[in-house]
Amino acid sequence: MIRLESQYIHYNNTLEAINRRAGEDPQAFARDSEQAYQSQLRQVAARAAGRTGDCGVVLLAGPSASGKTTTAHLLSEALRQEGVSSQVISLDDFYLSEADSPRLEDGRPDFESVYALDVPQIKECLLSLMETRSCCMPVFDFASHRPKAEKRRVELPPHSLVILEGLHALNPILSQGLPRGKLLHAYLSVKQGVEGEGGRPLLGPNDMRLVRRLVRDARFRACTAERTLDMWPSVMRGEYQYIKPFRPSADLTINTFLAYEGCVLRGEALALLAQVPSSSPHWGEACRLREAVAGFTPLPSSCVPEKSILHEFLG
Repeated sequence: MIRLESQYIHYNNTLEAINRRAGEDPQAFARDSEQAYQSQLRQVAARAAGRTGDCGVVLLAGPSASGKTTTAHLLSEALRQEGVSSQVISLDDFYLSEADSPRLEDGRPDFESVYALDVPQIKECLLSLMETRSCCMPVFDFASHRPKAEKRRVELPPHSLVILEGLHALNPILSQGLPRGKLLHAYLSVKQGVEGEGGRPLLGPNDMRLVRRLVRDARFRACTAERTLDMWPSVMRGEYQYIKPFRPSADLTINTFLAYEGCVLRGEALALLAQVPSSSPHWGEACRLREAVAGFTPLPSSCVPEKSILHEFLG
């Protein structure tokens, strides 16, 4: 087993260093941040390329707003440069209908649970891909909150890889009984936060993900900042219950922290947090985040390269 995160700790993650680089040369700062992330993907691709056989599977898990979807597709591109064909499959397509989902104590659907997924169908599809390089997989319709009637046929050439990405990809329930030698477990998340004056924590790793999610939810899910802040404790509980316990099983880890992201997300995050009313139970949290985010030197989204995970949140 190898660990990649220790090689990819950004030593310029103090607010002072970040703002200095943002002021000196924004494009170089963005480029260097992205190159550290891309370098990890190249190492993962090189490692995964040896797991193909007839068809190997990379199980790519991570918590909310860690950049799983973009990372999966960029990993597929890195594998292509290694001469390996791959197919990205999202666990989101295996959701059960809302009516069949497990329930929380208050009766609401528990979408954070692994049992909100059709676990038998996931295993059936993975085994079929390993044995025949083909399967018929579901397609989930998020508008109606149920699987579509028609399924999607997946066909792979010889010596290919499947990249299965999703919150629960490392849960052993999904891979139990599958050939272990054909599986590569990868965990990705924001591994660092930003330090303020004197080394005091300014934004922790979970805070960085929360800022990402505030922007994403507003852009793509018509969610107010207050609504995202209201959901966040439930999201975190789900992570500690269903995702983080399986981090030790990962063959490798990926740090998706980008040193310049606070500068790019700053403007939109501040505008969203300013809309949280003082009467809200999340007013104190919104003020804490506003004060922290306001300290970044602003950078325009034009600094973000085309193939950055930040587009998962910015569009």
